[in-house]
Amino acid sequence: MQKIISWNVASFRARLPLVKMLIEKENPDVLLLQEMKLEAHQYPFEEMEKQGYYTVLCGQKSWNGVAVLAKKPLETRMTCLDGFADQARFVEAVLSDGTTLISVYVPNGQPPEKMPQDTSRLKYKLAWMQALNAYVTQKITAKEKFILGGDFNVIFQDGDVYNPALFEGNALMVPSVREKLAQLHQTGVVNAIRQFHPQSGLYTFWDFQGGAWPRNHGILLDALYVSPTLKGCLMDAGVLKEYRAFEKPSDHVPIYCVLDEAVSSKKV
Repeated sequence: MQKIISWNVASFRARLPLVKMLIEKENPDVLLLQEMKLEAHQYPFEEMEKQGYYTVLCGQKSWNGVAVLAKKPLETRMTCLDGFADQARFVEAVLSDGTTLISVYVPNGQPPEKMPQDTSRLKYKLAWMQALNAYVTQKITAKEKFILGGDFNVIFQDGDVYNPALFEGNALMVPSVREKLAQLHQTGVVNAIRQFHPQSGLYTFWDFQGGAWPRNHGILLDALYVSPTLKGCLMDAGVLKEYRAFEKPSDHVPIYCVLDEAVSSKKV
């Protein structure tokens, strides 16, 4: 079996004790991390190698940042989508068997608090998602094996948020954003979590404000997708909700999927 975990850690350095706990408890083969909030020189490559993981990182000072960690050696393939090198939101690495691992942190898209009419961030988000969809389409056309995980910053359906009325007009769920995620689904990727948990009320994010966690005011923002070539390998997937209750948590929790390694390692 091969376990893949994706997690928006909301600052790697702040969450390092929990990352180490996750590694000890879950023993993932692959970790896809988002919102690292550090540059490459601040990342403990040697320490993580002692934990048993190679790392490919696309970092950025104080903001964003994505990483792929794996027990097996990784080769860096891409550190940004075409035309979006200004923000560290995409990183792609490949394993020796040809399986591609992609970690993404989709832009939020909300306007600046003092300029609520400013739509520039939403336009950036839509363009970024369009570029991701086009790239995924290329990979599917080429029949590549890939795993795509991250924080997608989209409330795709009303059942993915505790109170959809409160988010009407929000950049997380405006129709144009939902349509972009629908287009990603139409490429043929398989939503691993939804394969096993189709129900409403499944959440991966609880805000630090307003007592969101104890009141279960959650949102489903994170996802793991596998290529159609890996659909038959999926054995399990789920949400590690308990990590939101630990000391100094992220506002997101890890999500995981399990693949049949014997099947997934076959050449396509």
